[in-house]
Amino acid sequence: MSGAFTVSRFSDPARADELLALVQAAFGRLDIDPPSGVLKETVADFVTRLRSETCFVIEQDGRIAASVFCIRQDDALYIGRLAVAPEFRRRGLASALVEAAKAEARRLGARRMTLRVRISLADNVALFERHGFAIVAEDTHAGYSAPTQYAMELVLAE
Repeated sequence: MSGAFTVSRFSDPARADELLALVQAAFGRLDIDPPSGVLKETVADFVTRLRSETCFVIEQDGRIAASVFCIRQDDALYIGRLAVAPEFRRRGLASALVEAAKAEARRLGARRMTLRVRISLADNVALFERHGFAIVAEDTHAGYSAPTQYAMELVLAE
């Protein structure tokens, strides 16, 4: 991907299989325990997500290169399933998607943004910190004795 790229809202259920493949490929490469729940999701799950959540994508030559899902939860916008195809990493796509989610949060009048990120993914934690998110809690997945993920939050200016 050379030069500028464009973030767009995405809701095409006919391409849910392509979106699922991108997200599962990105999350499948992660060295995390327990593995991400997205690895068990189906095309039908993503069709449902596309109906109930806002999705932003970045495409190149008609192919989805990166995506993120957003959903309103009370006074917050929760972002999740942020994924960038391996060959497009380190080019600012994840940051562009986070910025799109921030714009969506402001558009909706959300007071804050929230997310969860695995503790072991230091680069991901750093990405979100660069965008103003702070760690607000540690969570432990069922069956684990030590915390496995952070809850992060960004308070939006009023």
